[in-house]
Amino acid sequence: MRLFRFIFLLTLILASCVPQPAPVAEPTIIPSPIATVVTHAPEIRFALIGQPQDVNVWELFDVTGASYADYALRSEYWPRLYHLAPPESTFESLAADGMPSAVVQDGDLYSSTVKLRTDLKWTDGSAFTADDIAFTVNTALAFELGFDWSAYYSPEVIARVETVDASAVKFYFKQQPNVAGWQYGALQGPIVQKAFWESRIANSVSLLPDDASRAEIDQARQYLVRVQRDVDDLTARVTTLRINGQEDRQLEGELAKRTSELGFAQNNLNKFLEGYLSTIETAKVSLYAVNDEAEPTLGIWMPVDMSNGKWVNEANPDFPFAQPNFDRAVYTIFADEETAFSAFANGDVDVILSQNDLGQQSSSVTASPTSSNRFLVFNPDRAFLFNVNLRKALSCVIDMQEAGLLQAEFVPNGAWNKVDLSLPCLGVPSEQRIESAVGFLKQAGYSWAQEPTNSQAGSGFKLPDGTEFPRITLLSTSAGVDADRANVAAYIEQKALRLGIPLVVELTDLSSLQYAVYSSKKYDMVILGWRLSEYPGYLCEWFGGQGNFQYGSDRLQLECEALDIESDLDSARQHLFEMQSILAEDVPFIPLYSETTYNAFQNVQYPFEDVTGGLGAWYGAPSYAMPAK
Repeated sequence: MRLFRFIFLLTLILASCVPQPAPVAEPTIIPSPIATVVTHAPEIRFALIGQPQDVNVWELFDVTGASYADYALRSEYWPRLYHLAPPESTFESLAADGMPSAVVQDGDLYSSTVKLRTDLKWTDGSAFTADDIAFTVNTALAFELGFDWSAYYSPEVIARVETVDASAVKFYFKQQPNVAGWQYGALQGPIVQKAFWESRIANSVSLLPDDASRAEIDQARQYLVRVQRDVDDLTARVTTLRINGQEDRQLEGELAKRTSELGFAQNNLNKFLEGYLSTIETAKVSLYAVNDEAEPTLGIWMPVDMSNGKWVNEANPDFPFAQPNFDRAVYTIFADEETAFSAFANGDVDVILSQNDLGQQSSSVTASPTSSNRFLVFNPDRAFLFNVNLRKALSCVIDMQEAGLLQAEFVPNGAWNKVDLSLPCLGVPSEQRIESAVGFLKQAGYSWAQEPTNSQAGSGFKLPDGTEFPRITLLSTSAGVDADRANVAAYIEQKALRLGIPLVVELTDLSSLQYAVYSSKKYDMVILGWRLSEYPGYLCEWFGGQGNFQYGSDRLQLECEALDIESDLDSARQHLFEMQSILAEDVPFIPLYSETTYNAFQNVQYPFEDVTGGLGAWYGAPSYAMPAK
């Protein structure tokens, strides 16, 4: 799972709704490798909070089988073409030999070819080949598997996969794929062995809808699309006539007729879908029930034993990459954090793993930023907030270091972060921030009856046209929902008032805040929280096209349109770098702070000082851990 798929989480989930699993990325503290002589030890001992499930690989990566405990134990059993390597989530090849070919037009589809390493073997001694990849992807598509399977092998993007030869595989796409669906999707998905699974799931395959059923669904969808298009066209024509005080009874009659037909088309599709989806669900249940005993794997770790509350993985001696520094990883299962910390204090375990952010229960823990970030967002519909210098001035006086929190960024992921970029006044000494903020405001024509200084607050703040600046409201959740967010809201209020800006904080519950932002739009400024994904396409989801915070930047829109069809990693990075430059210049929102998690580990060390999400997000990174000196 991408950093929470490798982090346990999905392309972007609002953290304003209670943090959820979803990969991933934080205020980047650039880690420095720790110079050390690598040693070796028999085992690394993990305390794993959560109960593993007895599920096969097909259910494991689908919604009914996914769990943090199972991912910690088993996610590295299966090969992947590429992966993200800590600490900066660098995109690297694994089973693939080099980077994929460029995506090209291929008839009515698009395609790209991936060459494979020829030295990979499953644990039963058989060779890893392109057949395994094609079988895995096509099976996931046929069963319409969800959750991680669909995040990797999206049926909206991938048409099918074919083998070129034993060491090359060709992906066919329904549309031009972008980096989110290609490098951060299909190329990181798990791969199973065809020879083991093909015969075992034959009965489940026979339960899938036949081609005739699928054709009926496609025809019903196409019919619905055609009728909807006609209704939209007729509606626009009738509306135009009515606006001009005219009418056309024949046209209105045709609209009524086609609207009725639209209802028929929708009911017709629903009828086909009901039986189709029921058949798919029956096939899935059968697939999940297939016995996976003795399944060959091909990863850095192999399952060995599970008994007496312990799960043991051994390092795969035939894995052709760097070998772990431990012969085995031993996981003791705990029901809760308290008992895990007790075992940690007694020296019975080396690392504590939990789906939830660990609390600071011991002096042995270290802090790490998480993928949950908080942002100050301006309502793009509020005319009195349009002036960029006003937003820059506010950015100047907001100092998260002063507030005792980790500074957030537009794009915290190190692989995508434009490191030479900063917000106005970031890093400027506190005594100079008021002066810089006042400079921004005066440059834009704002004025005061009493200008703010380091020794006194401003008052009588006026717009550039000389009228009084209106009172504005900062919306935030209450301390009972999120104490840090409420405290930062009070801090921002204090800083705004220092500038003479009449700002008042309104604290509310989470659902009311979300309704104000996403439905009624009745807010001036708001502190929002998001759990960020590894790939920063969320910037376009927020500010591009029909995003909730689209603020009218043509430059940003052009970059988003290009990014949406960009399948080259380096080109996508350049688009995102340019987007960060635009956001730093326009300041449509201000990154505030990253939430913190804690790492509980002893007797081991890592070749990096910090990693987003902490060790829990990387399941303890057993492949990178080293015995402590």
